[in-house]
Amino acid sequence: MSIQIGGLATGLDTNELITELLRIERKPIERLEREQSYLKSRLDAFTKFDSKLKGLLEKAEGLASYDDIAANKAEAASEEYFSVSASASAEQGDYNINVVSLARREKEVSQGFADINAGEFGTGTLSFTVGGESVDIAIDDTNNSLGGIRDAINAAGAGVSASIINDGDPDNPYRLVLTAAEAGTAVEATASLSGGTFASPLFTQTQQGTQAHIKVDGIDIYRNSNSITEAIPGVTIDLLKPHTDATETTGVQVDLDVDAVEKKVKDFVTAYNDVVNFISDQSDSSWGRDSGLHMPMRRLQSMIGSALGGDNSIQVLSQLGISTQKDGTLKVDGTVLKGAISDDLDGVVGLFAGSAATEGLSAKLVDYLESVTDRSDGILASRKTATDSGLRRLDSQIERQEARLEQREETLRAQFTAMEQLVSSMNATSSYLSQLPSLWQGDSNR
Repeated sequence: MSIQIGGLATGLDTNELITELLRIERKPIERLEREQSYLKSRLDAFTKFDSKLKGLLEKAEGLASYDDIAANKAEAASEEYFSVSASASAEQGDYNINVVSLARREKEVSQGFADINAGEFGTGTLSFTVGGESVDIAIDDTNNSLGGIRDAINAAGAGVSASIINDGDPDNPYRLVLTAAEAGTAVEATASLSGGTFASPLFTQTQQGTQAHIKVDGIDIYRNSNSITEAIPGVTIDLLKPHTDATETTGVQVDLDVDAVEKKVKDFVTAYNDVVNFISDQSDSSWGRDSGLHMPMRRLQSMIGSALGGDNSIQVLSQLGISTQKDGTLKVDGTVLKGAISDDLDGVVGLFAGSAATEGLSAKLVDYLESVTDRSDGILASRKTATDSGLRRLDSQIERQEARLEQREETLRAQFTAMEQLVSSMNATSSYLSQLPSLWQGDSNR
């Protein structure tokens, strides 16, 4: 490495001069870096835009069919005995329900044993009959402990599960509990084990298995679960406890859930407005006029504003109280929307979901939004491809410019060092020459 003399001979701050010269020559790199920043910011904006479009797509998909749009609510006069919920397909009406009994799974419990892990049982066969189906489980030296028997039962798929409880007995606290997999299913268990120091398990029924039993408008209904579906079409009844009086009933009313349908439509409008507002927010940016922003907006506005066609009773969004504002956003009149849902749910569904003969608004939006958000061919995908290519190009240019600057710095330092050395040499010569007269005078006085 060459020696660098920082202005010792000339008195110049050569390091500062070099820094300033390089700063000026760095301007092209700074321009390239600004272009990099622009590309990254634009890609970030289109990433957010893609998210907004996908949000609208999700809400449009949520209005694509009758089951997606329609909503019913089921309300019980009391939730002491059961709770209820309704699907979109529930049959609206009034019903009276009496809970006769809850579903219970049969339980069988063995006598107590002193140890879970000791292999002290005999070997042989443990037989189960569950709901008329028989299963034999082999007990041998590998599983003849209480824990081993439990695990063998659970692995057998016999329609019964096994667990171990500790009842606190000081001598034999561990008891094997068998539970039927389904309510109302009878369980019989016998053990034919020989040898060992523990007695073979003997099981006692502690809970009889029963089916759930309810009466809906006087009709007896039985199920193997306390969650009963389709007793009333589209309604789920979750049983809590039986009525104490066989003649007592609890009323259930199933109605259209206007608020739930209204929320779905309003959520769609909110997602649409999010797209419009995002595009508006980009207007002051350098990519604000990008066709990738404005082309989707024009298409969406065209679809939103077009009449459905066909013979559907509701043809345009304005019939639902949804109007377009000056800034392109949509505004909802809740009173008009609720009225349309209450009075003409089929018309509301038809506008969004369409029919066999007419494509609904949701289907149009979904088709278009899926195309512009496609991971391979969508707007973001194309912008990302272009951005990645541009960033690679800029990285390469910056790398070359940085290498050139490094070489330029070396050249400048070498030139300034040479200048300092030359000036230093000239200063030494000048000093020598300035001393010659005095030297000559000294010689003449001798």
